Amino acid sequence: MNDSPSSPLSRTFSEKKIQKRYALVAWFYDFWSWVTESKAARRVLALAAIQDGEAVLEVAVGTGLVFEKVVGSNPHGVNEGIDIAPAMLNKARQRLEKKHLSNYHLQQGSAYQLPYPDQQFDVVLNNFMLDLLPETDFPKVLSEFYRVLKPGGRVVISTFAFPRKWYHNIWSFTAKYFPALLTGCRPVSLAPWLTASGFKPVTSEFVSQNTFPAEILRAEKSAVL
Repeated sequence: MNDSPSSPLSRTFSEKKIQKRYALVAWFYDFWSWVTESKAARRVLALAAIQDGEAVLEVAVGTGLVFEKVVGSNPHGVNEGIDIAPAMLNKARQRLEKKHLSNYHLQQGSAYQLPYPDQQFDVVLNNFMLDLLPETDFPKVLSEFYRVLKPGGRVVISTFAFPRKWYHNIWSFTAKYFPALLTGCRPVSLAPWLTASGFKPVTSEFVSQNTFPAEILRAEKSAVL
């Protein structure tokens, strides 16, 4: 399943390898995000339109850059965050502690098997994670997002996008020939996978920041099951 300009680069999944990769980059990941991902993060939060009192889950919280904003805007709601990499979770905890935020829960865990009951969340957020995973694993992860969402709930996802301008190609080149520099991320096209997983309608926005291309997708779980 693929309607992208070209097929995504192949990837394999190894929990231990991902943990090691992010242990190496955790110390400077905030700078990387500020340079290349902060514009996408702002759009993710805007499209999520979180209302105080909602139940929100961020899968792959990383160093907590987005999660901090979620918790700050939802003081009377439920704020859950999960990540597979202990080094990133430690950074996220430190960030929220410095901000004196308390209405949240962080834990280590996998997007392949979310440790939450069915229909628990109004919003699920996920930033620059699915572009690490094998395409064949997209249905499993998206089915987990769908499962934990309440009927009528919404999901907002950002990914590394395929190039649209010549200068975006530097990142596709890097992903192909020097994947370790991007912790294995590569361009993907997620919209058809969201539709196949039962989400609708699916909307997409393209953003570029300092030549790095990203796609932000928003979709909903049917209110009638």
